[in-house]
Amino acid sequence: MFLVLGLILASALFVGLLVYQLKFKHSIEVTRDLGSAPSLPLVGHGYHFLGLEPHELILKVRGFMDTYAKDHTLKVWLGPELNMLMGNLKDVEVILGTLRFNDKAGEYKALEPWLKEGLLISRGRKWHKRRKIITPAFHFKILYQFVDIFERESRVLLKNLERERLKNDKAGFNLYDWVNLCTMDTICETAMGVSTNAQTNADSDYVRAVKTISMVLHKRMFNIFYRLDLTYKLTPLAIAERRALKVLHNFTEKIIVQRRQELLRANSSTQSSDDVDVGAKRKMAFLDILLQSKIDDKPLTNADIREEVDTFMFEGHDTTSSAIMFLFYNIALYPECQRKCVEEIVSVLGNDRETPVTYDLLNSLNYLDLCIKETLRMYPSVPLLGRKVLQECEINGKIIPAGTNIGISPLLLGRREDIFSEANTFKPERFDVVTSAEKLNPYAYIPFSAGPRNCIGQKFAVLEIKAIAANVLRHYEVEFVGNTEEPPVLIAELILRTKDPLMFKLKERVL
Repeated sequence: MFLVLGLILASALFVGLLVYQLKFKHSIEVTRDLGSAPSLPLVGHGYHFLGLEPHELILKVRGFMDTYAKDHTLKVWLGPELNMLMGNLKDVEVILGTLRFNDKAGEYKALEPWLKEGLLISRGRKWHKRRKIITPAFHFKILYQFVDIFERESRVLLKNLERERLKNDKAGFNLYDWVNLCTMDTICETAMGVSTNAQTNADSDYVRAVKTISMVLHKRMFNIFYRLDLTYKLTPLAIAERRALKVLHNFTEKIIVQRRQELLRANSSTQSSDDVDVGAKRKMAFLDILLQSKIDDKPLTNADIREEVDTFMFEGHDTTSSAIMFLFYNIALYPECQRKCVEEIVSVLGNDRETPVTYDLLNSLNYLDLCIKETLRMYPSVPLLGRKVLQECEINGKIIPAGTNIGISPLLLGRREDIFSEANTFKPERFDVVTSAEKLNPYAYIPFSAGPRNCIGQKFAVLEIKAIAANVLRHYEVEFVGNTEEPPVLIAELILRTKDPLMFKLKERVL
């Protein structure tokens, strides 16, 4: 009995190996000379990652790059899926600098239930058309108005931080939770023209739904059982995701219908057409611009608009929170940098803490801008960019088979000593074009990606980070509570996070 069973298993294994070799023979042959860790038939390199915690995965990949990569290129087979992590700057320029590789990698599929085919995920003609109509939403006239929202919501944040400070004065507390609620309110109001009031009602259905989706994305990134659609759909997690998506989509759709009706009423009145132009007289939300946009002389449907509004919500929420937290961490570890930031803030905004931040004032905070850039070099909010190769191609002598996922890591690029001297040291001045002697390759520093698919909202993000940081720093001294000798343990999912929360103390600042 056992002999027969053994023969059946051996035969099945032999057939499986044969099919694998025949199907993937070409891909294996053309990539044979690329850098690669030891692998096994069928599972490829997957066995290296089994049982690892999320924070251990990034260390494993970094170790593989250091040990096995050739020409800064590492080949990773995960079962039948071929992945390449590419760090040669000439290769990065080819991949990001053109539209040849316009399709996003398979990792982004986990976002499709929420974002559908919004700007982050869409490709081809749809992406091009959408990008063209969305670009005006980030015109300086629109950003100028958004700063009022940054100011107002950061003031609410200050009230929450003060209560938390008084309650946890000695032990310190996790700033991230409060900052995250602030960015959620900010992005919701700029995207849809309404506030979720997350900072004053953190238990609302919408806030809980966003947190559920974040949790789902995390689990699907690092659990093989959740990565497979067939098994995932049968889990309680999938049920929780569907419930959360219903809340998120219903909320967005409700706002779209309301705003569309308001716009129709406005257009049917005697109101001057100038009053509804982008950036004129009345404040415009991202949603308003989409409602007034057309593609091929046809207005966008509610479903089209929901894709883009939800995408804006996702891209401008956790990413900004991550950047703000790492900024506070860096300037807490480097008090001299924090002192320079405060001196500049006071010189621009004055000693009166109630003076509101404005678009022009924020643009005058040059040293704070350097600190933000250096933070994003060391801790980019999006640690990995992914593209899908649809047709076999050659990139600087490397044959890339069709179906390959290409990964480019702003996190790994930002820590390379051959690109950035003292790469693990916080040196904001390295980005000062006036004093810095370093000439930087534009594809070496890519926290907002690069090329045609770069982050459309990067100016929005930097302005928001500046507004929140300026208001917090002129009220408080920020002190890190933890081991300053050891860097934070990172988790590289869709958004860069830390294994353990970064804890801070706030002390009233004397100006």
